[in-house]
Amino acid sequence: MTLQRDDFEYAGLNSRDDLQVEMGNVVLPSAPAMAEQVTDIPAMYGNQFNGTDFTSRTISIPVSIYCADNQDRFNQIMHNLSGLLLSDDPSDNGKEYPLVFGFEPKVTYWGHITAISDPAPINPGMYDMSLTITFVQSDPRATLPQVEKPLNNGLNTITVSGTARTAPVIQIIPKRALKHIGFTLNGGQYGIGPETPEDQASAVQPYTDVVRDPIASMATWTMDDSVTSVMKTSDNPIYQGSCEINSSSTVMIVANKSGKKDYGPLPSGVNDTWYGPAYRYTGMTQSLTDWRVVTSLYHLKYSGFHNSRAMGRCELLLLNANGEMIARFGILDLGGGKKPLIRLQLCESGSYMEKDDGKHRNLYYDYGPSGAVENGRDEYIRINSISDKTRKFITLINREESDCISDGIFVLDLTKKGQVFTWSITQYNTHTGEPYTDSRKHLVVSGTFVDSNNQFSSPLGGIGVTFLKFPIAEDHNNIDYKDPFMSLANLRIWQVNKVNPSDTTYIANAGQEIVLNCDTESTTVGGKLVSPIWSTDYPKLKPGVNSLTMTGDLDDAQMTLKYLPKLL
Repeated sequence: MTLQRDDFEYAGLNSRDDLQVEMGNVVLPSAPAMAEQVTDIPAMYGNQFNGTDFTSRTISIPVSIYCADNQDRFNQIMHNLSGLLLSDDPSDNGKEYPLVFGFEPKVTYWGHITAISDPAPINPGMYDMSLTITFVQSDPRATLPQVEKPLNNGLNTITVSGTARTAPVIQIIPKRALKHIGFTLNGGQYGIGPETPEDQASAVQPYTDVVRDPIASMATWTMDDSVTSVMKTSDNPIYQGSCEINSSSTVMIVANKSGKKDYGPLPSGVNDTWYGPAYRYTGMTQSLTDWRVVTSLYHLKYSGFHNSRAMGRCELLLLNANGEMIARFGILDLGGGKKPLIRLQLCESGSYMEKDDGKHRNLYYDYGPSGAVENGRDEYIRINSISDKTRKFITLINREESDCISDGIFVLDLTKKGQVFTWSITQYNTHTGEPYTDSRKHLVVSGTFVDSNNQFSSPLGGIGVTFLKFPIAEDHNNIDYKDPFMSLANLRIWQVNKVNPSDTTYIANAGQEIVLNCDTESTTVGGKLVSPIWSTDYPKLKPGVNSLTMTGDLDDAQMTLKYLPKLL
């Protein structure tokens, strides 16, 4: 929404439409609060000046409410105003939100509300009132829109707008494994990995690339029954139907045939069971004793009376050289509209993850956090059930429960090194593609398991994938509904190499994202935090012309600089 000149927006709330107030003339302060630091030294003429503390900036926003003689409307607006601007949720403490004025829409002030004054009458005897909202910035600098600029290896000239220093964030995706990377800027330097040629020459790779497949083609996958029939998973599903690559992205999905998802025909003559397409990957040509697998599954459960009862199941199967399952990562919908869950499990070769079989280990088997989701009451659905001669009604339960797994991208990172399995499952934002960090609202879990008895020591020799559905009453009674959306993306496999504690190691593999973040003072490689090895500080960009020099084996790397120009 375009702000009018006499409007403001706070935390996404429009002053006129959401808060129902009219903004008066805002006079921006000329400077933040300042405190001079001096030391009185005996027998010294004057004081010793130790600098100035720049503290918070306070912006007073005068607003008016016009309700004439309608007291009820005035009371409603005041309750609404307080409820939207203030919060009694302890988890909101410490949060600051953006404030944008219509008279300078490109400038954002980050801060918090500290006071809402008592209303003062504009017209005596009427409910036309004026009051003041007090907004305080703990960091007194305002920001301009984010700038993104591609970088080259070596010298880059960066011209920065604004009047204050700002922190650079540099994202690098290398085309080859890296021993070190970094940059120099305005007299500071920041990087990871060994600086000296001697240390770089002795660096060893902790991982060796085996598979790097963006899932852009079905050419490396087969649905031949001779190989898929071996990769059995729990509940003895029927493998049928087909998959395809999504036309708008590089992910594998259930194929669309005549407007329907191709799970194959509804099985007849057997009890209801899981059914759908299964494929085995043909691009892996060696078995790995120690390995690392990174991949992602996307699951979306549609809402609605019948849609939310749909039962889907997508699984990535880790196989031995014979095609038998040794582990799986999957998302499972439960019956009656219950919320789905995620499973990450190890198993002995040839076992099927059957309950209480003593042959498998759950690394993660749980629902995701519900976060801000509020589930309502169970609903009951009445549908026609028609047989040859009679018509009757069936009443079905629809819980329509949801949690973060109902709609999300989930990235698995699973490593086996000797008898130690380390793993993480991280939920990513489906709109921005960025990982979530709040484990209270999204699935962000990790763990370690030591296989002391070598129960799950079988080498990794292959990969399989299944997209299954389970029949519900709607399938047997010709009621249309939407099956869950499920997809597989970005399969990566490495061999884990033997590295001694004294060895200098490579910092990143080809294609692994590196983020040098001077704003949060953090460094990540492949989404995992690492420590900078050499750094004078976290250098800042200054207003005007800057010289930023990238160092490392980066001639064909994809590098992007991001920063927010700032105003004092």
